[in-house]
Amino acid sequence: MKRIILLLFAVVIAFASCETLEDNSPGFQSEVDSIFFKALDIRGTQNDDGSFTLQGISQGQKITLNIEKGQLGSYPLGGSSVSSASYEGPAGDIYTTAPFGDGKIEITDRCLSCGWLTGSFRFNGKRSESDTLSVVVQKGFFFEVNFLNGIGGIPIFSDDTMIATVDGASFGASAVISEVDGSTLIIQGSDGAKLIKIEVPVDALAGNYSIPRTGFGASITVDGVTTLADTGLISVNFNDTTTGNIRIFFTFDAGGISVTEGNTRVDY
Repeated sequence: MKRIILLLFAVVIAFASCETLEDNSPGFQSEVDSIFFKALDIRGTQNDDGSFTLQGISQGQKITLNIEKGQLGSYPLGGSSVSSASYEGPAGDIYTTAPFGDGKIEITDRCLSCGWLTGSFRFNGKRSESDTLSVVVQKGFFFEVNFLNGIGGIPIFSDDTMIATVDGASFGASAVISEVDGSTLIIQGSDGAKLIKIEVPVDALAGNYSIPRTGFGASITVDGVTTLADTGLISVNFNDTTTGNIRIFFTFDAGGISVTEGNTRVDY
């Protein structure tokens, strides 16, 4: 009899916990490297291309989910996937699945007319392709996150930066310049000896883009000689056209010159 009473008590507690979750919607939480993360600030928006961006923020940490569309189902992360996820730690380091990580976002419930999405997520994020450090985000879920109110001002970058690896040697730009020429955003980073230029549409959406292609391009200048990219990948991690903030990962080959682990973020 005692065991039966304890079992009934456990069932009541479990049921009460489910009720609490629903009563406190929206919700956004996960484990980050086995440490519990619960968002205190939850934001969402539907983008012009029909994709969705959901975000959970808490104590200097930030998890961002970019979901290709609002249909029920699974959305793979990493590689050439359109959907992506990222984690930003208190020190500002950003670990992303685009294109170096992997994982999955799943939409399990939705109300597009009401303006909310419910689902789960897990992912492994890296800062760069060869980075030995990574972050493991698992057991994540978002519950009735509203996407009608907009994301607001995220993220805010105060310093323009560009780093990469050129033929195996580290490249760190001492000067980074960004400008908008018509519909194209041009970002140039120079370390004094070399100059890397990245071009994307000023309204480029988060996603992976093989180059060369219309609106996207890259080149490197060494000893005054500029060589255009033959092949490569430009990954737009985030682009806020309202505040003019963008983060891009890139890798490309140009006339035998190998540029890998490229990473730039600018205010434009």
